[in-house]
This record gives sequence, structure tokens and C-alpha cells, in this order.
Amino acid sequence: MLKSVRSYKNAQAILFRYLREHEMRPSKVRDMVLTALCQLPQPFTAEQLIKACEAEHISVGTVYNALNLFLDAHVLHAYKRQQGQLATEYELIAGTPNKIQIICQKCGRVQNVSSNLITTHIREHKYSNFNMQHFTLYVYGECRVCRKKTINRLGR
Repeated sequence: MLKSVRSYKNAQAILFRYLREHEMRPSKVRDMVLTALCQLPQPFTAEQLIKACEAEHISVGTVYNALNLFLDAHVLHAYKRQQGQLATEYELIAGTPNKIQIICQKCGRVQNVSSNLITTHIREHKYSNFNMQHFTLYVYGECRVCRKKTINRLGR
């Protein structure tokens, strides 16, 4: 069972529209990859998606091709995150609400936070020649746990 049927349906609709516009055919394997990624915790890595697709015997190349197609269709977005090493993470954007994330640059911990003031400002701001659809705001810094470790290390 999909964690979010609504997210899957929105992603599928966006993908099908993109495929029609680019004269491509839907594929059962791509749909299986889309189903698998909708079941993963967001954000996820390509390795996590590959592992999720192993049971269906979907090749690594097919998973990467599907990821690239989903990025082109704006079903997913990708970003680089430093967590000990530089890694690309993907996140389903189809049907997801606007969000603000705080990210610790030391341990990579991500926390979703809310701010009505910021959300309202971004939504109501008039962008010239631009129609905003959704947003994710990333705020980078140091979490309380890492800050405490640093203070303890320096204090000893």
C-alpha cells in the first residue's frame, strides 16, 4: 500500500502529461519505479530507490533513466546534500505542500519547520514574469546536538 496515494496520483498525472507532450509512451516499469519512490521516506537517494526496486528485478540503469525522466517532468527535484560526503538526494514534489527545512551542516539532520509569516510572504510576493507553483526553503546551520558536542569538545 502506498504511503500517500494522493502524491502518487498527482505524480502519475504530471508524468503522463509530460509523456504525452513529448510523444513518449507510458511504461509499466516506470510506473513501478514511481510506486517504489512514493513509498520511500522523503528525501531519498538513488541507492535507496535501487534497493526498493530490487524485488521487482528492475535494473540499475532503468532506475537512473526513470529518475532523469521524473526530474525532467518535474515530478521530482534533486539537490546535493553534504552528509560526510556529497550525495544527491531526490524528493517528490508533485502534490507536496510548501515547506521550510532546517539542515545541520555537520550531521546532515533535516527538520521540517513551519512559519506562517515566511510562508505567507513567499506566497503573496508578486514575482515579475513568474508564476510560483510551490517552494521549499532550506536553512543551513548547526543543530543543537552538534553545537553541544562542539562546546563540550572545546570546553575540555
